[in-house]
Amino acid sequence: MENAIQPKTIPLVPSHKIPVHGVGLLKNPLKAISKMIDSYGDIFNLKLAKDSNIIFVNHPDYVKHILKDKQENYSRGKAVKQSSITGLHEFLGNGIFMSDDEDWEAQHKLLKGLFSVTAIESTLPIIEDELAKLMAKWTNLIKHNSTVETEEEMLLMMMRIMLRTQVSNELSFDYKAIFDALTGRVEASSVKALFRYQLKAFTLKPLGINYKYTKHQEYLVTLNAIADKLVSGLINEEYKPSGLFAIMLADYKLQRTTRTDIRDQFMNFVFAAFDTTATAITWTLYHLAAFPNVQQQINQELAASIEKDPDAHISNRQLPLLQLLFKETLRLYPPVWSYAREAAEDDVINGYPIPAKSIVVISSYALHRHPAFWASGDNFDLSNFEKDNFKGKTFAYIPFGQGKRMCVGRALAEYQMQIIVEGILQQFQLETISKKKPEINANIIIKGTESVRLKLTKK
Repeated sequence: MENAIQPKTIPLVPSHKIPVHGVGLLKNPLKAISKMIDSYGDIFNLKLAKDSNIIFVNHPDYVKHILKDKQENYSRGKAVKQSSITGLHEFLGNGIFMSDDEDWEAQHKLLKGLFSVTAIESTLPIIEDELAKLMAKWTNLIKHNSTVETEEEMLLMMMRIMLRTQVSNELSFDYKAIFDALTGRVEASSVKALFRYQLKAFTLKPLGINYKYTKHQEYLVTLNAIADKLVSGLINEEYKPSGLFAIMLADYKLQRTTRTDIRDQFMNFVFAAFDTTATAITWTLYHLAAFPNVQQQINQELAASIEKDPDAHISNRQLPLLQLLFKETLRLYPPVWSYAREAAEDDVINGYPIPAKSIVVISSYALHRHPAFWASGDNFDLSNFEKDNFKGKTFAYIPFGQGKRMCVGRALAEYQMQIIVEGILQQFQLETISKKKPEINANIIIKGTESVRLKLTKK
């Protein structure tokens, strides 16, 4: 009788190292996870309690298994509910981001219409209007001070575009109030906040203290009040809805959706439908500023395209170098830098047993720097995405996720990125204000520790 194949043992982070890694995760989760990968390999278990498993994976084969091959066994919603003591599930409800199985399938089918070619192109007038306002603001601003708070301006503009295209183009929103409440809410549910909670709970439990986290509640109250007002106005037909809200109202009238469903989808769109794109644009502009030769080459590519076909719209121009820039930016600064899933049933990945209820974490930030797949590592290199160089790396590059849960708004994000970056390049020359790379603040979305600022010169 042949010997049975023995399962492999997932490397376990030693208990005496947990406080050290915990401090690292609080200070800089990106570096801390990368260091643990260096120490323990492409799969390891950070066990913070007797009955819990937080398993980190960092190999494309493992990623493919979780996000595609066995995706039905790995729940995003349950992972967030289990790991987010910071209340992210209360914020998002049962919207597209948190739902699973048949519920997710139904929502995905409902919302897919928002991201058809026709629906995406219908948002163009609002994108162009908001971009024109920003360009005018920047033109006036740099007469007095050439430095622009690029990151914050992108976030605010993309939020305005999202609310006008997906809620209503008739309403006058208090954009700043929504932005401030959302920023505080996301900060309270960040990885840092989660690990800060876990570390406190881990430390205080032996003393008989059951630590609870409540900071996120104050922001949720504000956002719920905003959502309730918008949903009430929609149901009472006080304004003409657009995009998402138009779809939700039609389904509400047919009694296929509820008031709570509308609220949850609004929160999901506020959470995930603008700041990822804004962040991607910000880091793209930073790379243009940091690498003047790349900026010059893309300007030449754009000028040649305009000369060849002056009437072609900016969104339809074929600009291969700019596309390489977008991809390399998303490799180095993937806006969503980690994905968490909960294993529904026992599983095996490459011989490693994954117990049911385990939280499995994929850090796209670390994966995008895996030395076996990305020789340039942390360094900017457009050649990474030339056709021959990218072969076989589909699951080593996941800025939009992978499998059926891949970001449903990817096409819209790419459309917006091309229009906005091209529009800015046609009007401004970009420069960095320092040769030092901006420090990264790894909340749920990768942003600068300090808002990314660039120097602009009017062309």
